[in-house]
Amino acid sequence: MATPTVLLLDGGSFISLSIARELTEDLDATVIGVGTTRYSRLLRSRYCDVQAIAPPTDHPRYIAALERLVEQYRPDVMLPVGYDSTRRVEDSREVFADTVELPLPSRSSFLTAIDKRATQMRGERVGLEGPTEYSGVVEEYASEDVRPVSPPELSFPVFMKPRWEVSDSHATTAVVTHPDEFWDTYDRIAGDAPSGDVLVQEYIDGSGSTFGCGVFAWENDVELAFSHEELRSVPRRGGSGTHLRVLRNRRLEDKAADLLREIGWHGLALVEFKRRRDGSYVLMEINPKFWSSYCCASVHGYRFASTLVARTLDLEVSFPIGTPQHRGELAFPLRELHYYATHREHEHLFESLETIAHPDRTWSIDWSDYRAWLTPPASILDRLRGNVMEQDRMRAIQRPHVSAPTD
Repeated sequence: MATPTVLLLDGGSFISLSIARELTEDLDATVIGVGTTRYSRLLRSRYCDVQAIAPPTDHPRYIAALERLVEQYRPDVMLPVGYDSTRRVEDSREVFADTVELPLPSRSSFLTAIDKRATQMRGERVGLEGPTEYSGVVEEYASEDVRPVSPPELSFPVFMKPRWEVSDSHATTAVVTHPDEFWDTYDRIAGDAPSGDVLVQEYIDGSGSTFGCGVFAWENDVELAFSHEELRSVPRRGGSGTHLRVLRNRRLEDKAADLLREIGWHGLALVEFKRRRDGSYVLMEINPKFWSSYCCASVHGYRFASTLVARTLDLEVSFPIGTPQHRGELAFPLRELHYYATHREHEHLFESLETIAHPDRTWSIDWSDYRAWLTPPASILDRLRGNVMEQDRMRAIQRPHVSAPTD
């Protein structure tokens, strides 16, 4: 088997560390890690063969920087990880059409997935129930000069989120329990939402967990499926998981696959559900990228990243890659403790410690790659190494910097 070269984006993300290890172990890939500074996590990883520095995804020269890296290193495939990089690369896919493989779905499928209203409509076609919608009636009241305290048609609590996917969706969602809080919350979310579109929906108050189904579809066939229960998250309602359980649910996986076939999906995605008190599942949204708790799938043998690269490049490997496990739990201690440290007035230390210290739970941290995993967030490094970080950013804007990893 020819060993692939992968330009792996989003080097500041923990997710990129799991992917880099997976690609190295499964495919013996050469990983070119792209971060915004030399202190980006991936660039400090033992699984990063070449370090590259490029501007942040919101910089106007981000795509030009990726073009130069592709021209210089000729990778076989470029792999975006987060939503911002995925969206920027998707928008510019024609730029890379003749130079590097992009394992992305079709544009129409991607636009359907990031439109949560369109996702619900397509879900209904395959028999998936969505939450009760109040968005239309709320829009009518929102345009009035004098608004009621809250729309009388609503049954509280309600859940609000942007209609379109945003870079940090968890910061722009909210559960509203009291009518007096409604319009202030609505206007805040509308101010951050693309086009100002806000979905107002029934709040699903069943088990409290979120259920995710990861699916890899190739040429309209599902080749790999995985499901988990997100038992605890940050923020506490609908955020990124800090305690997950592998929970294979074939019926839910089949429904998720039906939805992705309906929109013509090609590649990987996570379909998310909530469960009502009567046990029925409700479709929430499609996550059209590597999800924040992807590490849980990877360490339990569901190697979506390796499968995606292998299929994209038509590598001669045996499928499925990895040995899927049907049981297991994973805790994300760094994510949990960071949330506690920044929300101490509302959080309880014992609950956070209980989440991560249970003997049956594996940790997401790869101790063999501790330098990368224990690298502080960029916000902290900015304060500690401000001048160095700024120099890296300026150099990346002028021209991407590439070097071999050093200690």
